[in-house]
Amino acid sequence: MKKLKNIPKGPGIYKMLNSEGQVIYVGKAKNLDKRIKSYFQKKDHGIRMEKMIANMDDIKWIETDSEIEALILETNLIKELRPKYNILMKDDKNFVYIKITTNEDFPRITTVRKVLKDGAKYFGPILASHKVDKMFKILRKVLPFRNCSLDIEIQKGKAVVIKKTIKYPCLDHYIKRCITPCTGLCTKEEYMKIIEQVIDFLEGKPEEIIKKVKKEMMDAAAEKKFEIAASLRDKLKMVEEISQKQVVSDPNMKDMDIINFHREGTYYYFNLFQIRNGKLVNQENFTSKSAEVEDDPKEILETFIKQYYKVAVSIPKEVVIPSEIEKIFDKWIGTHFLVPQRGDKIKLLKLALKNAESYAKQCRVKVMQEGIDPVEELQTALNLKKRPVRIECYDISHLSGTNQVGSMVVFENGLAKKSDYRRFKLRKVEKIDDYASLEEVLTRRLSYISKIQDEYATKKALKKELPFIKETVKRARIKDHKEFYTIKKKDKICGFIQKKVVNEKNMLSALWIDEKERGKKLGQRLIGHAIKKSEAKRLYLSCRKELASYYSEIGFQQTKTIPKGLEKEHKYCNEKYCALNTEGVWFVYDKKKGKDTSFSGKPDLIIIDGGKGQLGVGEKTLKKFKSKVPVISIAKKNEEIFYAGKKLILTRTSDALKLVQRIRDEAHRFAVEYQKKLRKF
Repeated sequence: MKKLKNIPKGPGIYKMLNSEGQVIYVGKAKNLDKRIKSYFQKKDHGIRMEKMIANMDDIKWIETDSEIEALILETNLIKELRPKYNILMKDDKNFVYIKITTNEDFPRITTVRKVLKDGAKYFGPILASHKVDKMFKILRKVLPFRNCSLDIEIQKGKAVVIKKTIKYPCLDHYIKRCITPCTGLCTKEEYMKIIEQVIDFLEGKPEEIIKKVKKEMMDAAAEKKFEIAASLRDKLKMVEEISQKQVVSDPNMKDMDIINFHREGTYYYFNLFQIRNGKLVNQENFTSKSAEVEDDPKEILETFIKQYYKVAVSIPKEVVIPSEIEKIFDKWIGTHFLVPQRGDKIKLLKLALKNAESYAKQCRVKVMQEGIDPVEELQTALNLKKRPVRIECYDISHLSGTNQVGSMVVFENGLAKKSDYRRFKLRKVEKIDDYASLEEVLTRRLSYISKIQDEYATKKALKKELPFIKETVKRARIKDHKEFYTIKKKDKICGFIQKKVVNEKNMLSALWIDEKERGKKLGQRLIGHAIKKSEAKRLYLSCRKELASYYSEIGFQQTKTIPKGLEKEHKYCNEKYCALNTEGVWFVYDKKKGKDTSFSGKPDLIIIDGGKGQLGVGEKTLKKFKSKVPVISIAKKNEEIFYAGKKLILTRTSDALKLVQRIRDEAHRFAVEYQKKLRKF
């Protein structure tokens, strides 16, 4: 690779791309030249790295001024691009934070998903929002802070509700869950004392609350107000209950986080303890998934630290970890990473490992709680040669003959993979015909994994082929064969496409496929080839409105405005479409976003919602594309499964049947949801 001669020797990040131009790995380096060249040296890289190198087609890099800048850029790019061969923390989208609007006169306490620089005080991240809800439910019985979203300000010495008139306090006031600043029944100072106690509690200092409640309880008992004293006693128990989680208690201990993890196969289960003021104030668990089993634990740990502390708002002075990581992390995060050799910190690290192992066990139980492995049971029931890891299910939906649509849902290892779900707006079938509709949907899907496409070759057009192209599209102004790509079967041209530059805008046009070859996705293959060969970040095209869904499948986005510089092209296209009694639309393909990859995976089993008729359509379509993917159908009336000329009746308690039903019902739900959406427009 000639690029290797020009790699800079300074710090930066590098991106590895596959043949389709997709980023499959992002890494950082103190010395880009040494790091990148190390991949091409003969040594054991591990299974994941070997696969990545085998799939790599190109390398790009970005130089930075320092190693810290490289680390920050690497973290941002991994989160944005989510490359296949980087290790990703699964739960980062589910973080919640506790937000206290200390920048307001009467602060509100809420849970949010994002930290803003708005002057408020944040605590987190916390993975499970239900934990926060449960804690606040108890805490509000002791500290009556407001639970509303009203904007309340001090104006001329009085509390005023902005943009709303409040005459009477809400129910929370009467049940003593709020001291009602909205109606001026408390001062700002009184309310802030409550908020300060909440902050103390969240920072691991519940003593003030306990002391306050105990004093009030004793005073009430002394005054023989036994009912009030009993109520305060119950509140005290509640506070002590949610404070009992402070299992670690040492006033001499620094603020610190304890991180450890447990590995099972390609899954990594992390446990994180937050210790503040010598007490354990919070515990969080996270799951990370790697591409291969043979990954370096150091890389796993560094990846978790990068992704977690990028979003954390409370960073302690010290973080205890099980193994050494690069020193640059100390400087970037602003803390000290310590691998203890002896003493109490070793005990804490072992306790964190024990909790990580316990979390892994909980996750296993959660997956298997419905019985034995239903995927394995289904494999046995259908006598399949291999485990059906990826299962795709198809359904057709319409309402009284209108808005006929199709759906595809995907399950991997028995769990829904919603990122690969697809929906289809039917193009060819106009009247109600479930069989024809199903055939169209399966044809559009299976063409992506068809062996038929192996018989075709996509190349740059030859000079001798230009007369044929001109005659086919009947455009005299076409001058250069180099603008075209052709797709051939043996020596016969079956299709072509033009890629040209107009006023510095890259355009695709003149897509043509031989009528005898249509329906094999050759057009999409040509477009994909042209996109791959183009160095432009964006490509534009104009097409008939009827073909909008065709280009949407490839990853084009419709744009309502005419791209600047393509006004003449728009006028020319409009004249052409007017002659065909239709109208045109413009599309843009953004290489940064990339194409939809939901069709790139090959199914191990196809399920069709229906009976023998639907199964027949599925088998016929698979045969047309020379595909040997097993296909079954499930009839809802008696929940009978049809496959390969056989009928299978599973018991109602069968885990395999429950799995098939769950997948079938999800496909039906997804189709109906899309059908309803279309009816709104």
